[in-house]
Amino acid sequence: MKQAFLTALVCSTICALGAPLEVKGLRTESATNPIGVSNSPRLSWKLDSGERGNSQSAYEILAATSPEKLDEKKADLWATKKQQGAAKLLISWQGKPLKNGQKVHWKVRVWDKQDRPSGWSKMATFVVGDQTKLVKPGRISGFESNSKKINQLYTLSVADLEKRLAAFTEGDIAALGDGSAVHRSARAFLYHFDSVPHLTAWLRLMDAEITKDNFFPIHPGAQTTAPISSDAGVLVTHPLWWMSGDAQLTRSRWDTYEGHIIAREAQDLLLKGTKWGGMADSENVSAEFIDLCYLGFSCRLVLELALPAVQPQKAIRFQVYASRIRKSFEHQFVNADGSLKSKSQTGHVLALRSAVLNPKQKAKVLADLIALVEKNGSKVGPIGAHFLPGVLSLTGNQNLALKTLTNLTEEEQKTYVESGIAEWLMTFVAGIDTIVPGFNQAIISPRIPSDDSLTWVKAYHDSPTGKISVYWEKLAPNSALKAEIVIPAGTLSRVILPIGKNQTITEGGKKISDAVGVEIIEKKDGRVSLITQSGKYSFLIE
Repeated sequence: MKQAFLTALVCSTICALGAPLEVKGLRTESATNPIGVSNSPRLSWKLDSGERGNSQSAYEILAATSPEKLDEKKADLWATKKQQGAAKLLISWQGKPLKNGQKVHWKVRVWDKQDRPSGWSKMATFVVGDQTKLVKPGRISGFESNSKKINQLYTLSVADLEKRLAAFTEGDIAALGDGSAVHRSARAFLYHFDSVPHLTAWLRLMDAEITKDNFFPIHPGAQTTAPISSDAGVLVTHPLWWMSGDAQLTRSRWDTYEGHIIAREAQDLLLKGTKWGGMADSENVSAEFIDLCYLGFSCRLVLELALPAVQPQKAIRFQVYASRIRKSFEHQFVNADGSLKSKSQTGHVLALRSAVLNPKQKAKVLADLIALVEKNGSKVGPIGAHFLPGVLSLTGNQNLALKTLTNLTEEEQKTYVESGIAEWLMTFVAGIDTIVPGFNQAIISPRIPSDDSLTWVKAYHDSPTGKISVYWEKLAPNSALKAEIVIPAGTLSRVILPIGKNQTITEGGKKISDAVGVEIIEKKDGRVSLITQSGKYSFLIE
């Protein structure tokens, strides 16, 4: 009896202290057990812990030529011993030189912030080779809600993404769509599938076929160039870096995509917008309008990419260029009162997202857009469908966004499905995004409607740092809100939730000041902003 009591006491003490970290999700060059990586690959892993605020303080990697040699004494390719540090994303190979065709077996263990060792991870492998062999990408997301219409949009969108990725994996280099379609779906691909290798391969194919004048083709294998689709050689680079945390591709491709923007400038010195590549008017917007918007959009992204590309001195050129684009756009397409000459919904959405308006013009164009949507519903094509829900959500019009999307015709639904709507569902409805590249700092900020169009959402995304999950539910009849959130070990997050004037927020039944691992940093304008360490949280606002 005494022995049983002592055993129970020890077990309860261990549970109270929390378990050490668990290592999972081993990847080489952002892929699981890849075939065809360089002889200096980069290794990554994810962490899991039932303890709030737990993090990695050290790690150890073993690599060997066979599973039998994968221990501290026999590892014949790399044995790091205990290395201090929290790094777990894209660790550069420092082991013995690797040969083409060589298969490497590796595993990892880590120590947590209390210097407790984890167990060894499961074994992972990679094969060195000149050509990457793409494999079917794994699913890394989930989403459901109380709305059958929203769930249907999600299911159809993910099915469309999966079909395109499967065909591309099998060798159909045009299967992802033209550049415009790939740009519209890029973040959706990255949210829902382990697709970093696929988008990387797609960009490499675009690079291989760039014209002598430095224009990207409209898609790999094409002989033509045109605005939007060719610009995807720049546009897709940004979400790939931002979502994966990998700056290497951004650095290695800088000269290529900078050259494309410079070529765009050279062929349109007056920045009038051009119909190069045979592009025609679309979605009730002139080709010149679309071209200049996308030129502004590409220029803005190149400005942001200058930092990871380690090209800060080049930013000045593109700041000046962006200013010239705004002036030209204003001269051609903006009225004296700040409104657009175009009455197209797509035109309004595109102008708002493309860095071609000043703040006063943005306010006027947004007001006009809302009036158009309230009057006409979702009268947009693929370009407008990609941007419209996000613009509405970002500007506090989530109710209108949801109303629009739950009243689509069959043809309109198809347009949204093929324009990456699954990205909007994760970013704005579930509210899962990243503050810094690679999700080392996450942001959880669901745009929860004030009406009853959506009453609960449950979603997850298995990010480069680990699985992030969100469940929010509106509780009747007292306008309460419940939010259950899981942040992976070693990751900080900012959580932003709506809160009424006379409402308070608690976590696990405690005041925030008494809760472990969370603190309020701001409460204003109907929202409460918190900083949380990793772990599981249960918030209640009432």
